[in-house]
Amino acid sequence: LTSHIWSNLLDNAIKFTPTGGEINIKAHQDEDSLTVIFQDTGIGMSGQVQAHVFDKFYQGDISHKKKGNGLGLALVRQIVTLYGGSIQLESQPDLGSTFTVRLPF
Repeated sequence: LTSHIWSNLLDNAIKFTPTGGEINIKAHQDEDSLTVIFQDTGIGMSGQVQAHVFDKFYQGDISHKKKGNGLGLALVRQIVTLYGGSIQLESQPDLGSTFTVRLPF
């Protein structure tokens, strides 16, 4: 199940980062958890989009509507929650997005 988390976050970063942009993935562990950070220089999200991005069937950028069904991030959040972890989003329009996933060992 964790492979779905990583593949969805990477797919989204690729989908919303224009040619020439950057995608960085960092991972580190501490005594009791694994933290993985997906950071991109893509189109970013407004506060309104961020408020709903984890909702089922929500698509903040309708220009990519044909490339998804709006379930990806909802499933990611559900899987992370089932593992007892957390997912955090930081984003600004035109500056990119950062998703931080923390999973306990």
